[in-house]
Amino acid sequence: MKNITLIRHAKSEWHCPGMDDHDRPLNKRGLIAAPQMGSYLEKRGIKPDLLLSSTALRARTTAELIADKLQIKREKIQLVNDLYLASIPDYEEVIRSIDDTAGNEHVMIFSHNPGTHELARYLTGGDEIERFITCAAAIIGLNIDHWGEIGPGCGQLEHFVTPRDIPSA
Repeated sequence: MKNITLIRHAKSEWHCPGMDDHDRPLNKRGLIAAPQMGSYLEKRGIKPDLLLSSTALRARTTAELIADKLQIKREKIQLVNDLYLASIPDYEEVIRSIDDTAGNEHVMIFSHNPGTHELARYLTGGDEIERFITCAAAIIGLNIDHWGEIGPGCGQLEHFVTPRDIPSA
């Protein structure tokens, strides 16, 4: 049994004329939501063995802020270019390449929509998640023993949370 937590990057800045999409930073709301989500996941006992992030600035920053709250060193975050605006085949390739022998039982992936939402549906075979808003997290239990076995309907949604679901401190 493996576990995967999918996190869509936090709210990003749109008012940056001429800035490349890949380089857009988090906005004020995003900089607040990501640490809150990290604290929420930490209180639930979520402790991934491996963190994979899109190379886009908004995804990387979300990963770093959440890793801080999970007490995981930022150096442990692996940046994966194929997660930037990934499709299901891209996700499959990335997930299937995870090393089973390195103790990677729980993987956390930081990426973008629509791919994050599509991946959650693909893995669970269902439509339990109506909208995968920014900085939302889906925790999915996978009925597989090896990452190479990833496929449609191999998982079950265990928990889904959005920043709006987290009580303000």
